Amino acid sequence: MKPYERCVRALELEEPDRVPMFELEFQIPEKVIGEELIVGEHYRELVSKGKAKQVIEHNVRVLVKLCKALGYDAIRLYAVPNMVEAIKLTKRLASDFMIIGSSDGTLGIPGKVEDFYKLVKMIYCDKAQLKRICSENIRRAIEHSKAQIDAGADAIVGCADYSTTKGPFLRPEHFEEFIFPYLKLHVNAVHRRGAFFIKHTDGDLWSILDGLVNTGIDALHSIDPISGMDIGEVKEKYGDRVCLCGNIDVGYVLLRAPISEVVKTVKECINKASPGGGHFLCSSNVIQREHLIENVLTMIKTGHKYGRYPISIR
Repeated sequence: MKPYERCVRALELEEPDRVPMFELEFQIPEKVIGEELIVGEHYRELVSKGKAKQVIEHNVRVLVKLCKALGYDAIRLYAVPNMVEAIKLTKRLASDFMIIGSSDGTLGIPGKVEDFYKLVKMIYCDKAQLKRICSENIRRAIEHSKAQIDAGADAIVGCADYSTTKGPFLRPEHFEEFIFPYLKLHVNAVHRRGAFFIKHTDGDLWSILDGLVNTGIDALHSIDPISGMDIGEVKEKYGDRVCLCGNIDVGYVLLRAPISEVVKTVKECINKASPGGGHFLCSSNVIQREHLIENVLTMIKTGHKYGRYPISIR
């Protein structure tokens, strides 16, 4: 089965030939293929000098080469100054893979204290203005998504974080008023264009999970075990409605656990989430520079070995 078809089966909550895999980000490609992504100051310098095309061509080539080397099934594009052009190039280089673009116009955890203060003040003092902002943000996100899908993206991932390890950053009723209606508009627009919508958010989501799933998202990433998100419990409650992407722990298992524990964790994850389809095996966030490459590669190899359908792990 080709990688693209494997991903579609999972997103449609069916069983492919094996559990598909991808990562939101893989920050250490040089440890796999010997080539680095252009990021950080070098990225900003080249873009400022009018060399965005060079950055796109390099980073797309590295991401495609990396995903092929690892046996991934989807390529999530990032670190590209023009997502539409990056998608077009990826489509030419890796037509058998699912291509994932990015766009999210919903409210996420504000980066600065003063921004959070302004947001809370609008929630209680100027709802009309906040809703106008939400509407405009989602309109731009939808247009950006449409352009990406028209360029060849098969799915869009929205990356606004809604929760910390202690719970959502707003009250559940505020999500129902200021976030979920706009997310639903975005999801519906992506669906009308013929693509899938994957929602990423870290943290403890239990108190808002019903509302989040009700928006019609096709998949939820990354079901963070550090925050008490047991993927087996999520599968039991929502597995007939949404595909699950996750949830190998990035805080310990991929950072410093012995190899035997990595294997055990991956097998447990597959046992909980993969039966019946509707599961992508991946980390509970992204592959970071601090992670042990031996642990990351063990996660992938174990997924390839034990993620064959029908799932049967003893």
